[in-house]
Amino acid sequence: MGSRGQSANLKSGFSVFEIIGVMAVIAIIMTMLVMSLGGIRPAADSKAAQSEIILIQQALEAYKSRFGEYPKKVTVGGSNPSMEVILFNALMGTLASNGKLGNFSSVLDRNNLSFATTNFPLVGVTPALADNQLLDPWGVPYQYRYDPVDASWENFSYVLFSAGPNGIYTDVTAEGQINESGAGNQDNIYAE
Repeated sequence: MGSRGQSANLKSGFSVFEIIGVMAVIAIIMTMLVMSLGGIRPAADSKAAQSEIILIQQALEAYKSRFGEYPKKVTVGGSNPSMEVILFNALMGTLASNGKLGNFSSVLDRNNLSFATTNFPLVGVTPALADNQLLDPWGVPYQYRYDPVDASWENFSYVLFSAGPNGIYTDVTAEGQINESGAGNQDNIYAE
C-alpha cells in the first residue's frame, strides 16, 4: 500500500523541462505561421493591383467608345496636369479628350478603387479639374501614359501600370514603350 501512494505523488505535475519544451514548440509553430502569412499579403496585393488595372482598362475602353480616343496629354485652363490627374478626371466624367471640361457621365466604378483624396467632381456643377489620382494597393498612383500627338510616340495604345510593392519605377520610354530596365522595375505590374 505504501508504494502505490508514493508513485501517485511523484507524477502529480509537469516538470520545468516539459513546460519549456511545450513553449518552444508553440514558439516555433507561431514563427512558422507568421512567416507563411507574411508571403500571402504581397501576393494578395499584387492580385488586387491586377484586378484594379482591369477595371481601369474597362473604363478606358468605355471612354474611348464615347470620345473616339483614350485620355491624352492636354493643356487644361492654361495648366499641364499630370497624366494621372488627366486619367482620373477623364474617367470620372469631367474631361473630354480635347481638354474641354464638362459634365459627362463617369465610366469609372468608384466603389472598387482607392483614390488619393476625396476630391471628386460634383454632378451638375460647373466642372473644374479635380486634383485626384487612382491609387494602387500600396498607396502609389497608377501610372498612365498616352501621347499620340508626340511624333516620337510609337505605341499604338496607352501604357498603364502600378509601380508595385517597392513604389519604384522608371517611366516609359520616349517612344511610349514599357521600360523594364533597372532592378527597381522588376515588380511593376503592367496592363496587358
